[in-house]
Amino acid sequence: AKLMMDIMIPPEISEALRSQGYDVLEARELPPEIYQDDRLLLEEATKQGRVLVTCNYSDPQSNFILIHEEWQREGKEHAGIILVPQFQISHRMRRWEVRDRLVKFLNRVSAKELRNQILWLPQD
Repeated sequence: AKLMMDIMIPPEISEALRSQGYDVLEARELPPEIYQDDRLLLEEATKQGRVLVTCNYSDPQSNFILIHEEWQREGKEHAGIILVPQFQISHRMRRWEVRDRLVKFLNRVSAKELRNQILWLPQD
């Protein structure tokens, strides 16, 4: 699967995934008007066929769980969304654990299986 890392995912995770052979684009590489608007970010990820990796699941105004539900109601499709708990990204030592779990998960699932899904990054 090709990936789009939301702005809140540290760049070192993207670099580590690239070193494992994954095609990773960081939201911060896009124009601010796209990466600052969650709906536009998901649209861009979809346009590029990229699974979005994000920690944005709790903002009451705009989060990817709400957007995913909205898209389902509207019949819109996306390449997939992987949710990572914010506290795991915020804690520097746990970032590598997140990277390892992400690689393990991506090695187990196909891009087709992720299509139109919103999934929590598994703990194992």
